[in-house]
Amino acid sequence: MSDAMLVALAGAVALFMVTLVKAEFSPDLRAAIRTTVIMALGWTLACARYGLKSWSDLTWQTQGMMALSALALILAWLLHFRARRARTVSRVAAMDRVNVALAALFAALFLLQQMSAQFVPIGVVLIGGALVLAFGSR
Repeated sequence: MSDAMLVALAGAVALFMVTLVKAEFSPDLRAAIRTTVIMALGWTLACARYGLKSWSDLTWQTQGMMALSALALILAWLLHFRARRARTVSRVAAMDRVNVALAALFAALFLLQQMSAQFVPIGVVLIGGALVLAFGSR
């Protein structure tokens, strides 16, 4: 089984597990617990592989991009929580899947990375499907 299939399977299992505990915890608490576990795992893996590097070892460009990335992620989470309270999560979840295609598009436009011939039809289908899910059932 490919890595991509394993990631998809793990994501599906994680979503299924979340539905099992829906009644016991608030959505915000569930998201906070999952985020904390993911952060702990990320720091453990990074420290085990690279050791502790000081922030000052990073260039100012890297520090700036990391800070901007963190701010964008915070904004995405805040908007997700707001959508959850407004009961429009299905639309947000559909649009959230577009981030993969947009990240590849940004990399091609701003970092001048080459896109494979497979990207265009996959990106179009991904974005089109997300738009249908997000806005098709109004």
